[in-house]
Amino acid sequence: MFARKDAIWGATHGETGLPKLDARTTGLVAGINVATTAGWAKVETITEGQQVLTFDGGLQTVVAITRHVLMADTTEVASWPLFVPSGALGNRDDMNILPHQSIMVESDAADALTGDPFALIPAATLVGYRGITYVRPSDWVEIIQLHFAKDEIVFANVGALFLCHSQEDLMSDMGSDAYEVLAMDAAEDLVDCLMHQDDALRDRTCPTAAAKQRRGVSRDSYGANSAPILSMA
Repeated sequence: MFARKDAIWGATHGETGLPKLDARTTGLVAGINVATTAGWAKVETITEGQQVLTFDGGLQTVVAITRHVLMADTTEVASWPLFVPSGALGNRDDMNILPHQSIMVESDAADALTGDPFALIPAATLVGYRGITYVRPSDWVEIIQLHFAKDEIVFANVGALFLCHSQEDLMSDMGSDAYEVLAMDAAEDLVDCLMHQDDALRDRTCPTAAAKQRRGVSRDSYGANSAPILSMA
């Protein structure tokens, strides 16, 4: 198990002594299923040495696991998980994801914008897309990070794709060389295109501006938005 990096996890402790959930926290929320040699398994049940199915590398061995129990801050919406309805990202079941977690999406829009149909984006940019919204967490949230020999994209809840960092990337302040995550502005533009494509399937005359209006999100920060808020409690 690796030591917590305050730059990522935050150093604020409540009366319980647990660190607070931070807007920059990454990892998989407990309850998400990942694909293993034995079938789908809750991420919190994965152990070191177990193999997990990855997007580019097939079955890869988990070399380390970081686990954190983080207290919720009900006043800081930017740190709250996001609720993802079933089907929104290829996920078979509803799930909760972290706003700073990198998610891979596939679309013609990504190909047009980046030259690659697959793009990694911060999950926070998906707020307003296909019903994705912030969800008020319960008192505490369990986060699990799976680490491989190198950065890998793992399958979650059947079709969703999450970036998992290697041991070296966790212990280093350097970014990943294996995968590039789009900057917020570029990711937001891509999500607007995805929303427009969804609208176009329903109404070929629907302009991009309508998607932005329905989105109802201010992009000055991860959490400043007027999107509906659910509850995990």
